[in-house]
Amino acid sequence: MLDRIRNQSDMQKLFDSVARLLRGMLHYDRVMVYRFDPDWSGKVVAEARSPVLESFLGQHFPSADIPAQARELYRRALIRTIGDVGYTPVPLDELPGSPPLDMSFSQLRSVSPIHCEYLTNMGVGASMSVSLIVDGELWGMIACHNYSPKTLSLAERAVVKMFGEFVALRIVVLLRTNRLLVTQRTHALIENFLRDSVSMTDMPSYLRARIADLEPLVPCDGLAIWVDSEWTQFGVAPSAEHAEHLIESAQKLAGSHIWHTPHLCETFDWGKTLLPDVAGVMIIPISPQPGDYLFLFRKEIIQTLNWGGDPKKTYSSGLHGPRLTPRTSFAIWKEQVQEHSYPWTTDDMEAAGLLRSALIEVMGAYHQQQLKERSEADIRQRMLNEELSHRVKNILAVVQSLMARPVPKDRTMQEHFTVLKARINALARAHDQVVRADGGGLLRPLVEAELEPYRLESGTVSLVGPDLWLTGRALSVIALVIHELATNAVKYGSLSRREGRIYVEWKLDEDANEWVLTWQELGGPPVAASTRKGFGSVLIDRAIPHELNGRAKCEFRTEGLFIRLSLPRHHAELVVKEAISMRNVETETSGLTTDSKLTSSSVLIVEDQLLIAMDIEQALTENGVDTIRTVSSVYEGLQAINKQKPDIALLDFNLGDETSVEIASKLKEKNIPFLFATGYADRTMIPPEFQSVPVVRKPYAVQTVIHEMEKLLAHA
Repeated sequence: MLDRIRNQSDMQKLFDSVARLLRGMLHYDRVMVYRFDPDWSGKVVAEARSPVLESFLGQHFPSADIPAQARELYRRALIRTIGDVGYTPVPLDELPGSPPLDMSFSQLRSVSPIHCEYLTNMGVGASMSVSLIVDGELWGMIACHNYSPKTLSLAERAVVKMFGEFVALRIVVLLRTNRLLVTQRTHALIENFLRDSVSMTDMPSYLRARIADLEPLVPCDGLAIWVDSEWTQFGVAPSAEHAEHLIESAQKLAGSHIWHTPHLCETFDWGKTLLPDVAGVMIIPISPQPGDYLFLFRKEIIQTLNWGGDPKKTYSSGLHGPRLTPRTSFAIWKEQVQEHSYPWTTDDMEAAGLLRSALIEVMGAYHQQQLKERSEADIRQRMLNEELSHRVKNILAVVQSLMARPVPKDRTMQEHFTVLKARINALARAHDQVVRADGGGLLRPLVEAELEPYRLESGTVSLVGPDLWLTGRALSVIALVIHELATNAVKYGSLSRREGRIYVEWKLDEDANEWVLTWQELGGPPVAASTRKGFGSVLIDRAIPHELNGRAKCEFRTEGLFIRLSLPRHHAELVVKEAISMRNVETETSGLTTDSKLTSSSVLIVEDQLLIAMDIEQALTENGVDTIRTVSSVYEGLQAINKQKPDIALLDFNLGDETSVEIASKLKEKNIPFLFATGYADRTMIPPEFQSVPVVRKPYAVQTVIHEMEKLLAHA
């Protein structure tokens, strides 16, 4: 018998086999498999019977047929037999003074006379019930009826009990297997749905645009989404004009949990206005805080249920008192069920739960990103306002100084106006250099643009140094510093006199492994350290050390101000004329060349945010990179390196509760090039031993990452 059902993979075939096997072994007139519904009414789902008997297959029986106290006994005792419904109970004498004997688990104990009367009314002479326990709860029963007395031996009862337990285990296996298949299918659908949401620039719009793709996750006739106070529907679903009641209900009933009903009219009278298009609804929260919901709708399905008697009939008090009188009529009672949809199953709830978790995670990350961006934007705005105010005042002061200079005797007013206009245009070009500093640039044009307005004579400004390319961060800082030095020189230093001179020189200090830029003023008025430090002084003292991990030295010499700026070597590099023009071409390229090292390299991505990882994976794949491995933790990263050495790696510096420093150390030990990705505004969080490692700031452009990877591989 066990072998016959061991490999059954279909629930209905299992039930049919169980009914046939038990009847074939025990020869009961009728063997039924009975399954409980959530309201404890039940349905006969399989039957093996004598040909002369009418069929109970498919009939429903009300919950009152098996009351709660009886169901509890069935849950505790797995088998109960009645050999003769008309038996005479035999009292059990108890020892004097002993407590009452609990006979719940005795197979030979007497049963309630109410149940015997119930069976008699059905014409049954003997019965046996085998409980099917799933996850500790009464899931269903195997019910055997004989229309004459029938007694089972101890051996037969032992076989039936063991067989019933095996059937219950097989049901558990099928339920678990089906749930696993549902989970795998749902995960695949969710992954496909979220594949293109990695940018997360506007998740609400993404959800509205892709709402149709959510329909296969949980079978339904229509769906709608309420996010950011906007209603969007698809399929058979209420319009925005009729959504007010649903949204209010979601906030009251669902909150942060899934709520569902196949009979909306039973809960809300206004549900009748949505019939027949909407009879059942499921509400799924999709954000960490209540307020955003996904609604699934099912149409009305009119069904006819066959009951084994009128389920709503009331019975008068009888021999055993009120509510203890078994019904006597078992004629089929047909009930037409309206205003109901197809019920939401446990599989539907499983899929809905997975969808809820995925969307809450994505929406939570989106809202977190929005808050972070809003906070950063506020800070940036305040800083920009302060910087703008300072720059405007400086520019006005410079313009005022230029205008205040006397007109040379040999120059006409028109010529002087042309000179002033050229100087002001030079100021504008210097300002453009600062604005464009994010991508890096050449040092000499920057200094020339800043000092061009003050070249009163050919020797006023002298620049000495090689062609040097500065990183974006270094260029921005140096531009600000040079601008402040030039402004101060015009106000108080050598450029305030016509005979004043400025010498700017930059060179590489091989011993200190750093670039040195010196600013020397000559021919100006005597200078001395000010007791009050303005913005320019603070900028020079702190910008180089803080932003570039360099040093700044200021000396007020007799001949004029002397400034020495030192910055680490990795912030600048020597370039040749050809390389200068090529850099812009590389920055603007949108893809990899066919001979790029990156296309044939193995890339390791360490990123704890799935959507970001998917974005860079997709970009690398589209650019011809075939071998990509993605992990989300330090442990997985180290395992990936040990298993197969990558050619290059991209490390998210902050991995939740840990950092990728340990992975970086491993890569450095194996001489594998890598770069960091971080949301921090500067490198202060990067350990000193990795200061030479390139860093891309989040949110980054994927082409920037690809460009940096190509550079690393080219120098590997």
